[in-house]
Order: sequence, then C-alpha cells, then structure tokens
Amino acid sequence: MLLIYGKGLTGNSAYNLAKKLGYKVLFVDDKDYKEEILKDVQEVVVSPGVPFFNKIYKDCKKKRINIIGEIEFAYRFFKEKDIVAITGTDGKSTTTKLIHTVLGSDNSVIGGNYGIPFSDIVLNSENKTAVLELSSFQIYSIKKFKPNIAVFLNLSVDHLDWHKRFCHYKLSKYKLFKNLLKKDIAILNYDDINVRNVPTKAKKLYFSLESLPSPLEGIYYKNGRLVLNINKKEIYFDISDLKLEGLHNIQNVMAAILTAYIKGLDKNLIQERLKQFKPLPFRMEVLGEIKGVKFVNDAKSTTVQSLVKALESYKDKNVLLILGGINKGGDFSVINRFKNIKGVFLIGRDKEDIAKKIKNIKQIYRFNSLEDAVKTAFSYANSGDILLFSPACASFDMFKNYKDRGERFKKIYEELKNA
Repeated sequence: MLLIYGKGLTGNSAYNLAKKLGYKVLFVDDKDYKEEILKDVQEVVVSPGVPFFNKIYKDCKKKRINIIGEIEFAYRFFKEKDIVAITGTDGKSTTTKLIHTVLGSDNSVIGGNYGIPFSDIVLNSENKTAVLELSSFQIYSIKKFKPNIAVFLNLSVDHLDWHKRFCHYKLSKYKLFKNLLKKDIAILNYDDINVRNVPTKAKKLYFSLESLPSPLEGIYYKNGRLVLNINKKEIYFDISDLKLEGLHNIQNVMAAILTAYIKGLDKNLIQERLKQFKPLPFRMEVLGEIKGVKFVNDAKSTTVQSLVKALESYKDKNVLLILGGINKGGDFSVINRFKNIKGVFLIGRDKEDIAKKIKNIKQIYRFNSLEDAVKTAFSYANSGDILLFSPACASFDMFKNYKDRGERFKKIYEELKNA
C-alpha cells in the first residue's frame, strides 16, 4: 500500500501517477490523517509543503516506513532521461524558464516547483530533458534522485519557519549535489561562498560577475559581455539586447548559457533564443513610467537578498522603496548602506520590526494598505526616480500569495496612470 500525503497540486499529480502505475493508494492530508491508517502502508510520498516536523515523519520513523517526496517518487520512472535541476534562494523560476527557453520546447519540458509537478512530466511520457526548479522542501526528502546537471544560484537566509536553522536550510540545498557522479555537472555561483564550496563529486563549472581565477572554468561578466571559458576556448556573448534588468539576472543568464553549451547548443542559437526571452511577471518587471517615475514590480521578492539585488540594479537612481509583510528571518539592516533610497514605505505584519533595523534611513513611513503606500511614495517621487515594490517578505498576512500582491500593485499603477 502506498500513502500519498498532501492533497494539493503535487499530491494529486503523484496520486494520478501512482494509480496509472498500478499502485494501491491511500490519499490523505493533515485533516484526515490518523496513525492507524499506516497499518498496511509500505511507503509514504509527501508533498513538498509537509515539513520534517510533521507527525507523518515521526510516525513513519517509529514504524520504520520509508518516506520520500514527490520528486523522488517520480524520478524512479524517469531515470533514463536527462534532468537539469535548478535551486537557490532567489532567481530559480527565472533561470528555470531561461534554460527551458534556450534549450527549446522541442527538446525540454519545464516543471518541478515552477508549477508543473515532476509526476505530470512522467505521466505524459515526455521523452525530453526535464528542466526542474527545486525548492529546499522538495530536495529535503530526496534519496536517490540525481540530475545530470545541477545549477546552484545563491544561498541566503530563508524558510526558517520550515527548516528552523540556516544550517539545516543549507544542508537541504547541498543534498541536491550529494548523488552527482564525476560525469555530471555542477554549475555554481562563484561569487557566493556557500555555493562555491558545495561538496560534490561532479565536475564544477562556475559563473561570476568578475573574472574567474585560473584554472577554474565557466563563464564571467566583463565589459558588458559574457566570456565563456571552457577547455581553453573563449566564446563571447553579447547581452545588450536582453530584456532583463539587474546584475542578478546576468548571473541567471550565465547559468542558462553554461547549461545550454554543455548540452551542445551552438553559440548563435543560444544568443538568438536569449533575445526571445520575456521576463516573468512580478520579477523586476518594469510596468512603465508615470511623469518620468519608473514603476518596478518585484512582488516575487520574498527575501532580503532578492531586495538587495533589486536595489543594486538601481544604485545610480533615487529609489522610493515599498516593502514588508512576514519577515522570513532576513536581516534588513543590510539596506542601510544604500544611500540612494529616498524613502521606505512599509506595509505588513512585521513593519515595526523592519523599521527598527533600518534606522539609518531617514524617511520611513508605515501603512496599513499597499494602495496608500504606493500613492504616498508616488507623491514624493520626481522624474527620473524609481518606485520599487520589492517586499522581501512572505505575502500571506495581506495577500493570497505573491502573485496576488503583484496584481494589486499593477492595478494601483494602472489607476495612477489613468488618473
């Protein structure tokens, strides 16, 4: 008997795959689970939202029942095909989409945390490279899962409500690289020491915003171009036509180029497909300008690290910053160093705690609604300024999810534009 735990999108996908494969299946979640139902269960598949301190983990350990995640379960039936797995604290979705775009839909299929469960890919018998965005939740419960190429973008404090401690969060990310073999590839951010030093048997290739020290191989940013240096061969990529803003997105592009090059794609094809890429909504999305003030919708930002990257993208401009929500453990004091912040407009549950951390910023305002924050920020803005919505927090205190708050910000922008 197989038990599927969690009735969300991922759980339903795993259930459908299990039924198709002929498993006898129980399907439960927190509301209808009781320890007694484990009597005839040989294995449990948990959805990624189920934390390690949930009762199901304790009960399975006590009864010596194997417990795995949906990624591990689906992988059992996908072993002969290529997998590119992307993880990191920030930029996963953008990089996953970039890699899928460059590899092409004829050769790759996108999924994982991106929105299409891995089980769906297996169900549809896709004979293509699986490009999977993987969260720390999904990686936590893997055992034998092994991609051919693993991409690690960055690492900062996040999800401490789930992992409890940063070291646990880091080890969960590292687990993705544990099963890699010498023939596999690890694509790593050299500029992040926690990423650079990930333990793995795989061949390491790096991306960096500075020249890579010899004899390391990979790709780096220099004088407005990207330089790919592998096997004593240098290939240059022009990124002037990219529709992405910010240095962090240059890092994401470098990871995508490395992946595509390793997969055998020609430089010109990679370059052409990168030009076709359209930025994902709510990720440094430029909505437009009103009276010379640029509105940037970075509602996907849920960490301080993502906020810092957004601010670094506009360090030569005056910024009116709207942020706040549920702090996920980030240290907001780091934004005190940005002298170009004209004002901070705080919203959400933890606005008072955040305000205490950013005392060096003179103009701090607090609001009970996003609409009031945006309209007040705009009233203080001058032509040439950036009005940046980069919450750096979880959204659930005021919104359904980050998409909901992104749509709300966009609606407020449209109202101001048409006023």
